[in-house]
Amino acid sequence: MNAAGQLNIHSYKNLRSRSIQTVSLFDHEELRAELVVLPPGATVERHSHTGCHELFDVIEGEGAFLVGERRFPGGPGKCIFVPAGEAHSLHNEGDVPWVLRVTYQEQFGARHLARWVRRTLQRKLGIRF
Repeated sequence: MNAAGQLNIHSYKNLRSRSIQTVSLFDHEELRAELVVLPPGATVERHSHTGCHELFDVIEGEGAFLVGERRFPGGPGKCIFVPAGEAHSLHNEGDVPWVLRVTYQEQFGARHLARWVRRTLQRKLGIRF
């Protein structure tokens, strides 16, 4: 989805699936989001994302986040921020699906400035490069 809009994230989940489900909710410039559903006992192994921050919002179920060496329980309403480059893993410790909304934000630095300026000029002034 590139334009403003709305979604009902609950319409995407398949609670009978035994595999991890990932559904794209939106993808716009430096920001994107997915719905992730982990069935009971499922694990997303330790990994990291270079140049991309992650924000996890727990919608339903129970699980655990391991961020660096810190463990955080994750129940409904919990919000966990993982900075770009930080190793993390997820594990559904409950007996029902663990439903997460994951928002990814590209890390912004000096190397991104030219791309941002070009996009802004194209969008606001209609200038094409």
